[in-house]
Amino acid sequence: MQKLEKLEKLDSYKQSYTTAFPYFEENLIIHMVYGKHIGQYIQSHGLRTAMSLGVGHTVVAQPILQQLTNGTLERYVIVDGAPQIIEDFRHSLEPAPEGLELIEGYFETFTTSGRFDVIEAGFILEHVDDPAFVLSRLHQFLAPGGRIFIAVPNARSLHRLLGNMAGLLDDLYVLSPSDLALGHKRYFDLDTISALVREAGFKIVNTEGLMLKPFTTHQLNTLNLPPSVWQALVNISADYPEISNAIYLEVTE
Repeated sequence: MQKLEKLEKLDSYKQSYTTAFPYFEENLIIHMVYGKHIGQYIQSHGLRTAMSLGVGHTVVAQPILQQLTNGTLERYVIVDGAPQIIEDFRHSLEPAPEGLELIEGYFETFTTSGRFDVIEAGFILEHVDDPAFVLSRLHQFLAPGGRIFIAVPNARSLHRLLGNMAGLLDDLYVLSPSDLALGHKRYFDLDTISALVREAGFKIVNTEGLMLKPFTTHQLNTLNLPPSVWQALVNISADYPEISNAIYLEVTE
C-alpha cells in the first residue's frame, strides 16, 4: 500500500507539467535550453549511450531522442517513478524508436545493465528525499570518461534577490505554493549544488546559468515581451549562474 500511495503521489504532479500550470511556458524555455545542451554534446562527441532520470517536461528528452533516431546514439534509457507519466510518454512516441528503454522505478533503487556516456539528471535533485544518495548512485552507471548533466532551480535567482531586498520575500529558500505543486523539497544555490556534487565524488567541468529572470513571472507576463527579449535573457544567463533562474552543471568523475 505504501508503494502504491507513493506512485499515486508522483502521478499527482502531472498537472504541473501541462499548459494549465502558470509557470509552464517559462519552465519550457529553461528545459529546452538545457536539453539542447545535452543533444549537442552527444552529437559533437559521437556518443553511443545515454540515460535520463525523469520524464518531466519531455522537451529535454526530444533532442536526445533525435540523436537516437539519427544513429548517433545506440541506447537511451529513461527512468521515472510515475507510471502514468511514463505511459503517456510512451504513447506520445508510438512507434517508439529502436534503442529506447523506459524503466518505471525510483532513482534511489532502479537497476539497469551497462554504463552510460551521458547521464541527464536535470531538475530532479530538488525533488528527492536524499539528493546526495541519488548522486552517489550514479557512479555505478557512468562510463569511464562519461559526463553527468545537472540542472536545479536557483534560490538566488535575480528576481528572488530583488524581492528579498525589497522586503517582499522574507526567505530566499522558502518554497512557494508553485514549488510545492511541482513536488519540490528544497532550493539550491550555486554554492550548495556545487558542494553537493563535489561531496558525491564528482568534478565540475562546466557551470552556466539557464535564463536570467529579473522579475516575477506575473510581472514579466504583463510586459508582453517579444521572443527576442526572452532569447536575450537566455543568452545573458550563461555567464551568470549565481543569479540565473536555474543552474546548469556538467560533471565527471
